[in-house]
Amino acid sequence: MSSPKESRLKKKLELRDFKLDALLKVTQAINSQSSEEDLMGQYVDALKSNLGIDRLVLYAADLDGLEWKLLVAAGTDASWPESRPASFFSGLDLDNIGLAGAMGGDEHPSDVVVPVHQNDEAIALVLAGDTTDDDRGVSPVVKHLNFLVTLTNILVVARRNAQMVERSLKQEALRRELELAGEMQALLLPQTWDHLDLDVAGYYKPHTQVGGDYYDAFVAGSGKLVVCMADVSGKGMSAALLMSNFQAQVRALFQVENATLSATLHTLNQRVMHIAQGEKYITFFAAVFDPQTREMEYVNCGHNPPLFVGSDGSSRLLEEGCVGLGMFRDIPSMNVGRLAAPAGSVLCCYTDGLVEQENNFEVPFGTDRLLGLLSHHQGQTLEAVHDAIVASLDAFRGDEPPLDDTAMLTCRFS
Repeated sequence: MSSPKESRLKKKLELRDFKLDALLKVTQAINSQSSEEDLMGQYVDALKSNLGIDRLVLYAADLDGLEWKLLVAAGTDASWPESRPASFFSGLDLDNIGLAGAMGGDEHPSDVVVPVHQNDEAIALVLAGDTTDDDRGVSPVVKHLNFLVTLTNILVVARRNAQMVERSLKQEALRRELELAGEMQALLLPQTWDHLDLDVAGYYKPHTQVGGDYYDAFVAGSGKLVVCMADVSGKGMSAALLMSNFQAQVRALFQVENATLSATLHTLNQRVMHIAQGEKYITFFAAVFDPQTREMEYVNCGHNPPLFVGSDGSSRLLEEGCVGLGMFRDIPSMNVGRLAAPAGSVLCCYTDGLVEQENNFEVPFGTDRLLGLLSHHQGQTLEAVHDAIVASLDAFRGDEPPLDDTAMLTCRFS
């Protein structure tokens, strides 16, 4: 027959073995990626079966730190809120004896509320106690407090780590989707201009992986040359999707229909309104050049006015036009600009990411600086002219981040 001392020692060893076994089982469950429900079930069983802590309420903070979720509510008949804002817990007084009631549930004399920290940040709050009335001396919560905190910390940190992994995977998937979308969008822009009987160069750098700028130059069904540039309001995927649809609409209307420029733009406006439902609009510049008469007509729909540099060195901004497409169900008024485009003259279209880019002194790059660089186009390829403009823009903005998508389309008439 064992002595009382030996019995106490045996119980201590059994309790130690139980705690180690409980920690091992929980760790194995975490490694096997058990569900949150199963993990919390093991948590309650480990504390209740051998330790006598049968009253447990656990709230844990989500990664964004804005909300705390109820993970466990065992041994209590009260209705505990499924979630609480973080501000609620930051305002609790942990020394207040009525904390259980303040948390939204019932109160019990044996309740102990313990915060769980990670890197000095509170990530969980556990309310623990027992509901039995027999006299067992020291409260089980106090007796096993270190184990309670350790087990709670393991589970809550594991939950946060799982959330971080899931968020990281989602972010990586989104990054890859945006990368693929950017590659697809780049393919929609003309890659070569061999089909055109004039010198053309394009440049495009999106602000993020995808953007809302677009340019094109093609021969319409009438045999005339169409040069256009557009910019969707806003950024990101929604702007890129609208622009891709708009690009297809532009090509179809100019190549299939033999309508006037103003009629074509009225149709485009209706289609943008139908697609975007007034949530977005598109600034657009379209020019139609007739190689027989060498006359070019254009409409500027709220876009940054392109620069036209004549063969004699004169320059002008092409501003005639109307409001942006999709701003109104019907375009209120429209002016069509016309000018001669003799051999050697240059048309440069661009988006606001170029001329509105500011430097460290909040001074914009501006059209005058662009005109100065364009004026030296003779004897250079247009790609070389674009390279000089981009280099000048990068040097000008210095440490300032890019303002927006940047696009240029330059044509030299022959």
